[in-house]
Amino acid sequence: MKISIIAIVLNFLYAFTLPADAVKLEYNLKVGDVYELQQQTNQTIKQTIMGMAQDGTSEYSGTMLMKVKSTTSDRSDLETQFLKLRNSSKTLMGENTMDSEGDQENPQNKVFKSMMNKTFTITLKKDGAIEKVSGTENLWSDVDKLGLDDATVKAMKEAMGQFMSESSLRKSLGQSLVRYSDKKVKVGETWTSKSDFPMDFPIEINNVWKLSSHSGTTATVDASGVYTTIDADRIVTLPGGFKAKVNLTGTQTVNAVIKDKSGWSDLTSIQSNLKGKMILQAGGMIPTDMEIPMEIATKTSYTTVKK
Repeated sequence: MKISIIAIVLNFLYAFTLPADAVKLEYNLKVGDVYELQQQTNQTIKQTIMGMAQDGTSEYSGTMLMKVKSTTSDRSDLETQFLKLRNSSKTLMGENTMDSEGDQENPQNKVFKSMMNKTFTITLKKDGAIEKVSGTENLWSDVDKLGLDDATVKAMKEAMGQFMSESSLRKSLGQSLVRYSDKKVKVGETWTSKSDFPMDFPIEINNVWKLSSHSGTTATVDASGVYTTIDADRIVTLPGGFKAKVNLTGTQTVNAVIKDKSGWSDLTSIQSNLKGKMILQAGGMIPTDMEIPMEIATKTSYTTVKK
């Protein structure tokens, strides 16, 4: 009897001390699979311009459809298209909204609408890194057919260049993806990844990922990230054609819930805070370089549904 009791106790303790099996998390996509990705981003920007506080907000929402066209042992090609896009901003200078489903008498809405359902290709590696984005010129294929004047088309292309170029799409879409370890991991173990800031700024994001939980086919992955400006002297082009240097640092947190065996997260939530300065370069309406202290707080969610 005593031996049986001891055996039971030992088995009980062993059940709680037995190391959990390591798992290999990665993107396993099949040709023909279709995923719908919805993004919702809300951003608050605090700036101080010539001694005056100027707060603004920006809201972005969009829906994309991605179809797996081909796969190899380490990557997949996804035929991708936007189904709808909306971007609105509020500043002391006023409000502006671009909406693919908005009033088509508005030239900006017309341009957004013309970019819907135009295909381009994302090459996705198994660890969640986007190797490349190609075919984005197709997004602009109907813009010149809208009957808009050259100045409007030029202004729209400059404004959208920060978001719709191959480089900016690779960076922004990469934010929606969990970056997996190249090795098997156990619950509680960590790994690292490096990525670029979604806009065309010289900012690098270093993330430390952790497998927080794993049960059956469901996993929770979290990350803590640090933003660092890697070239404060690089001049970037802003919407409107303004030139600027940026020097921003900050942090972000990521939480992703993965239920689908493909490795695609059902929901990814990201919160980030950046602080530093932007230096508008002299030229045009700006007589001398202008330093603008700023803070940017962003909340983003990505929801993925397999169709």
